Amino acid sequence: MTTRQGEILRALVKEYVASGEPVGSQVLVEKFSMAFSPATVRKEMSVLEQMGLLNSPHTSAGRIPTDRAFQLYLADLVHLFEITLNQKTELEELYRSAALQLDQLLKTTAQMLAQTSNFAGIVLAPNSMGSSIKRIELVSIMENLVLMVMVSSSGAIYEKKIKLERAVNQEDLYRISRYLNQNLKGYELGDVQERGLEFLQASVKDLGELSDIGMAVTQAIVYNPPDQTMHIEGDANLYRKIYELVPERKNAERIIQQLESKDYIAHIFERMKNLPQVGSQVGLEIDGELLSGITILGKGYTLSGKSIGALGVIGANRMPYEKIIPALDYSSQILSNVLSEKNNIELEGKELRVEAIELGVRKELPLARSTKKTPRSNKEKHER
Repeated sequence: MTTRQGEILRALVKEYVASGEPVGSQVLVEKFSMAFSPATVRKEMSVLEQMGLLNSPHTSAGRIPTDRAFQLYLADLVHLFEITLNQKTELEELYRSAALQLDQLLKTTAQMLAQTSNFAGIVLAPNSMGSSIKRIELVSIMENLVLMVMVSSSGAIYEKKIKLERAVNQEDLYRISRYLNQNLKGYELGDVQERGLEFLQASVKDLGELSDIGMAVTQAIVYNPPDQTMHIEGDANLYRKIYELVPERKNAERIIQQLESKDYIAHIFERMKNLPQVGSQVGLEIDGELLSGITILGKGYTLSGKSIGALGVIGANRMPYEKIIPALDYSSQILSNVLSEKNNIELEGKELRVEAIELGVRKELPLARSTKKTPRSNKEKHER
């Protein structure tokens, strides 16, 4: 693609996003003060159409960009979109406005992204397998049914129901909870799973007649961990827009059915959480022709430099990228700062003050040291 063709393509995509109508050469020359004639622009648009970057509707002499054109547009310009002072202030006010726990903070972020884009805002919570354990509590629900509540170092809360082979009273569950916290606190579930539970064989005997229950609960937590939480807001707006934009209702329903799969969406955002900047997937790049006309934007957020989750937007190709991309980028920074910048955090009970932004999230614990590959035994801990 020549420099001139690139300039024309960028202008055409920008105009199409704004108007939603096929774009003609005269409009491009006048609106974008191009240094070449409409005839030259028409000639270049024909070349771009042959390259698969533009389509020509039968009812109009103008052109519309294809999925591939949006891919090139975002890849070329995503790093150039900058947040405005007004946007920055609005986002800071949003986070400052209420005391929030982590799950509420993530939900609020998804709501903000939905409002900014008028499509679906997505926030993928930290995966339990990569979370460092802060505290585990066991609560009796029924005679042999227990609710396990795990709080991670990021402040994420995971719940899981565990069925036991025999009834255990709440006092005994407190003993097992203390045992789990003494032996698993500070470790990541993924590390423990990889290592195996042999290192607990000696210490579990301290539970006496509860040792079988203690090991059963530990196995349930480590080898069948809690599901990952995903916050989705504005999905009704997304589905309504799909019905408006996709001519055939059956095709629209197929797209919606795919996007309603939380496992499918979580898989996409799990891949995007390690991106250094806002990433994009467009149309055919996502899932063949099924999602043609759909764009997914996403970026990860971190805890102490480690990617633990992602946030983003799912919408039609025509969305206000100049607003959404900076909002995504800055929200990622805010979340990461709240979770990671320990030097800027002043602990006041359950309140965390992050410079000018005040958020009520759960108090965090230190992560397991990155150099530690396997959990230490109780004996090694005491020796230290």
